[in-house]
Amino acid sequence: MLSRSAPIAFDTTTLSLFSKRLLNSPKFKLNYKPNVKDAAVLVPLCVVEGKPSILFTVRNINMRTHSGEISFPGGKTDESDPSTQFTALRETKEEIGIDAESIDILGCYSALPNKTGSLKVYPYVGFIKDQVDLTKFNPDEVSSVFTLPVDYLIQPEVRQLKKFRVLRKIMPEHYP
Repeated sequence: MLSRSAPIAFDTTTLSLFSKRLLNSPKFKLNYKPNVKDAAVLVPLCVVEGKPSILFTVRNINMRTHSGEISFPGGKTDESDPSTQFTALRETKEEIGIDAESIDILGCYSALPNKTGSLKVYPYVGFIKDQVDLTKFNPDEVSSVFTLPVDYLIQPEVRQLKKFRVLRKIMPEHYP
C-alpha cells in the first residue's frame, strides 16, 4: 500500500497496482437516455522532467462543444471503432499525436455521463511510455497541451469538488 508521504513514481510496481485498483474499482449503474452515444477519453499518465504527471489538453476555442475547456484526449466512438478503448487511443493520436503503441492501458473506470447525459464516457487510464512532446498537437482540435505533476494535484489546498445533476443523480466533478 502506498502512503501519501512516499514519493510518487510511475514504476512497474505502482502501475501494476493502479491496474489492479482500476479492475476492482466501483461500478456505477446509471439509467442512460435512450440511444445514448458512447465516447471515451484517455487519462494520460506520463513522466515529465522526472516527475510523475498527468497530461491535459485545452480544446480549441472554435470547437462546437466544450470549446476552450481543459480536457483529456478523447471523443465520440465512431461506428468503425471496434471498442471504446480503441476510441480513446484513436482520439489521442488524432489530437496529440501519441501512437497507441506508446501507451500502456492500465484499465478503465466505469462509464460516466457527460454533463448533458447525451454521452456515456469511458475513462481509460494509460501510461505514456515515451517522452511527451507538448508541442505536437492538432491545432484544429487542441489549442495547447500541458502536464501537472501528481504531487501538485494531490495537495488538498489545490483540489475542489463541485457537483452537477445528470440523469437524476448528483455526480462529483473534481477540479485541481
